[in-house]
Amino acid sequence: MKRTILSIIAAAAALAGSAGWIALRPGTQPQWRFAAIDRGPVERRVTATGTVSALVQVAVGTQVSGVVTGLYADFNSIVKQGQIVARIDATVNETQVADARAALRKAQSAYDHTRSDLDRNRRLAAEKLVAEADLEAKATACEAAAGDLEAARADLQRALINLGYCTIKAPVDGVVVSRLVDVGQTVAASFSTPSLFTIANDLSRMKVQAAIDEADIGLVRAGQEAAFTVDSYPGLQFHGAVSEVQLNPTVASNVVTYCVVLEVANVARPSAPGTPAAAGAPGTARYLPRGSPVYRGDLALLPGMTANVSILAANRPAALRVPNLALRFNPGRADAPGGDRVWVLKDGAPMAVPVTVGIAGARFSEVSGPGLREGLQVLTGMDAARTAQAAASPLAAPGGPPPR
Repeated sequence: MKRTILSIIAAAAALAGSAGWIALRPGTQPQWRFAAIDRGPVERRVTATGTVSALVQVAVGTQVSGVVTGLYADFNSIVKQGQIVARIDATVNETQVADARAALRKAQSAYDHTRSDLDRNRRLAAEKLVAEADLEAKATACEAAAGDLEAARADLQRALINLGYCTIKAPVDGVVVSRLVDVGQTVAASFSTPSLFTIANDLSRMKVQAAIDEADIGLVRAGQEAAFTVDSYPGLQFHGAVSEVQLNPTVASNVVTYCVVLEVANVARPSAPGTPAAAGAPGTARYLPRGSPVYRGDLALLPGMTANVSILAANRPAALRVPNLALRFNPGRADAPGGDRVWVLKDGAPMAVPVTVGIAGARFSEVSGPGLREGLQVLTGMDAARTAQAAASPLAAPGGPPPR
């Protein structure tokens, strides 16, 4: 009996002590997350999507109409400047040359006749045997015949030029990246110049045309470093530079963008494991003469690839920086000041410190202002899990000082 009474008294004492500790313990403090202000690189990059193309790409067309009678180049053909790549039916143009030659002979005969007549009348006029008005008429007729002769020569020259246009030659060295006609197809050059081929002048030098939003175009300048990736080679990064910021805006769905051109050197195509070696000329190249050189795809970048561009707009190699989380954090204080600020822990409570933000990068931002120093611990958030654990555990200590 005595032992039971003692047990009841001990349990009551323990319960009273626990209730007193709970009543007297301080309120649970939030558990904060901290980051240190340090020095390091801060980069401001402008990102966009662009298209890869050859630095110089020439459309080869025809200035005369007719039926395509011959093609001597095809996709991936390597051509030289002046090389014959196609022929247009020259029957009509050859007839025009013959007509022009006949007209020239006729004009030459008429001019020779009027010239002789004029010389004869000049001799007679010298002997006062021909009236002055008749002599002037002969001179006028001779001048008209001379004009007709010059026109006939020009017509023959034009006909010869048009005949020459029936033979299509490559205007530059390069690789054929597009063939738009077949043998037997009729091309009409009456209103516009139809294209037969597209030749990339030099695939070792490429360009990327990227659409930059108007909000970022003010940060882009010619000469800035740039890098981009393509979906074909996820692990390969290409490097280049901004060569041109075009002033012509493009408006689509009320969004204004500007075309920025990057120049980049093409690199050797990486070989994938197990890839077989390139065989002979492809069977689809119907108009490729036997023995003609063909581009084998030795370079990585191909025209038309989609590029994910990143332009280095600004760089500070050793800036006083703070994580962007610290600039976005707000502990929920109603008296929080406006503008940019970070929060530090003072006497267990958050205190705002105004800052001036310089370059804003993807993870860090350059900051300056009084009271900022390297190593200063700033708040980046509240650890909700640790705070809940501290509230649930009677033995947990209140929120401590920031980590050192």
